[in-house]
Amino acid sequence: MDLHHELLEIIEKADSICIFGHCLPDGDCYGSQIGLRELIRLNYPKKKVYAVGTGIPALFEMLGSMDQVDDQTVANSLAILVDVSCLRRVEDPRVFTAKEAIKFDHHCIALDTEPFDGLSWVDEDRIAACEILIDFALGNGWKFNKTIANALFLGMATDSGRFRFHGTTAHTLELQQLMQEYGAEPQKLYDIVYAEDDTTRAYKEWMRQSAKVDGKVTYLVVSRRQYEERGLPYEKASEYVNALADLNDSKMFALFCEDEYGYYRVELRSNHGYPVQPVAKMFRGGGHRYAAGAELRHDGPNYLDVIYQLNQVEPDE
Repeated sequence: MDLHHELLEIIEKADSICIFGHCLPDGDCYGSQIGLRELIRLNYPKKKVYAVGTGIPALFEMLGSMDQVDDQTVANSLAILVDVSCLRRVEDPRVFTAKEAIKFDHHCIALDTEPFDGLSWVDEDRIAACEILIDFALGNGWKFNKTIANALFLGMATDSGRFRFHGTTAHTLELQQLMQEYGAEPQKLYDIVYAEDDTTRAYKEWMRQSAKVDGKVTYLVVSRRQYEERGLPYEKASEYVNALADLNDSKMFALFCEDEYGYYRVELRSNHGYPVQPVAKMFRGGGHRYAAGAELRHDGPNYLDVIYQLNQVEPDE
């Protein structure tokens, strides 16, 4: 039996399923959770299926809200991880109590720091976890509906920068078109996801004006005081790394944002074929080859160490 059918068999045997994603969920995480939940509900109406976590509230009216699940339900369920590499990176720690866990993911595998014992479909060459889920569903002959198409389109669109980033393939574009044929509404999704109020626009403009350059890297270090003074919560302020994209013709860009404990969330990106994931891994992190994250703590290296390592990176051929 191949991997595809082994995963399908585990899902078909489960009466109750909880779908988990990573902390600070993005479009691919939320889209994967909602898309897979609705796929299983549509194709297996008797199963109890829940999406667990915070999701993206701005999209709840269009795609659906997350589920409130008690501890006993989690303990009696199959856990499916989507867009997350291992159990310790899951947003809801109750995942450790689930009966069994499998995953669908596209992060680079780091077995030494992010072990996962369950069965998994991991493809580092995919632009989004949603792309993997679409192929899994198609291979099963599962039915789709408009909500599913919108959720899975969302994940591909956001992780690919609206199908512009390095890693978007011809197959990605084929699945994009297929989801539109099933009813996905790109403009409606974009209007919600990329909507910006005056506070956000002002913050991003401040980021661009304040960014610094060191060799191949454009970067910005943001303190808690700086984003709070500008009216942004940490969850938002720390995710806008793409505001630094293509400034100063840099090959890579990095955002360091302080949380309430004085630790720094690190977001690393490259739209020019420079692999940043190996650098993230040096600093308690991981991710995708050209989009990765890490964390800096009081007792370890600082942002200058990250910048130094980024400047040693050579582009992929």
